Amino acid sequence: MNRIKALLAVILPASFFAFTTPAAAQDAGWYIGGAYGMTSIDAGGLGTVTIDDGDSGFKLYGGFQFNKFLGAEVGYVDFGSFPATAGSSGNLSATAYTLAAVGTLPLGESFALYGKAGVWMWKQDSTIAGTANTDGSDLFIGAGARFNLNKNWGLTLDVEQYDSDNSVTMTSFGVRYKF
Repeated sequence: MNRIKALLAVILPASFFAFTTPAAAQDAGWYIGGAYGMTSIDAGGLGTVTIDDGDSGFKLYGGFQFNKFLGAEVGYVDFGSFPATAGSSGNLSATAYTLAAVGTLPLGESFALYGKAGVWMWKQDSTIAGTANTDGSDLFIGAGARFNLNKNWGLTLDVEQYDSDNSVTMTSFGVRYKF
């Protein structure tokens, strides 16, 4: 919980700074997006059970770009299902809601690099060795690139690392629409 408080201590002042910084009208605004990609899990929290550590997942997100450098984003991520391959039978699946600050580095009119840091509120459902549902919140980070097709549509490529007892990495390709 202290990590969440520390993250909020950074995000809230940065958000205030973003609102008080002059921004060009075309740089600020709302956006939505979706992505599909590959997920992998390091299931250290399962002990002697071995699982298939790769699957496909998707995410849906929306946010507000305060200026060309800083934004905030919320999202939903479905990491897929990971079947047990040794030591037991069943599946492990995970979903999350996310809240992140997004820093963007524009590299011309059509291309930008970005990084994000935030909190993910996760839920794991497991039918491995009985049924167990766990949830919690932890920090996550990500980095990506965006190619703008025009003033509204863009293509994205992301890598995100979600840390908890079972760390999950997601590499995804998606689209983004800016209003």
